[in-house]
Amino acid sequence: MSNVTHISADENLTPGLDAEDGKAKSYRRLIWEDDGASETATKVAVWIAEPGVYAYPPRDLEETFVVLQGEAKLRLGEGDLQDIGPGSIVRVPKGVAPWLEVLSPFRKVATVVPKP
Repeated sequence: MSNVTHISADENLTPGLDAEDGKAKSYRRLIWEDDGASETATKVAVWIAEPGVYAYPPRDLEETFVVLQGEAKLRLGEGDLQDIGPGSIVRVPKGVAPWLEVLSPFRKVATVVPKP
């Protein structure tokens, strides 16, 4: 992997979670991964999503992301619904289910840290 990448580069994308309706898609691009085993490695990635609802189950990891493009409604677990957009920094604690209603083409950069 290169030491320099641009957030808008849409190369080496892999499919991500489909929206609940099955029509909208998301994609991710791995930017960096530490030298640990794949399932326990800390990762930095870009996530790109089309408008739709993306509901993740609780995960054994912690995620922090910065919204670079787009608007969304966010709920963490049973928490309140919040509006997020460019410049929002979100921390998803281990074991908390993130729910996103993406309202416009969305792009974030995330750091994922497994917490076994």
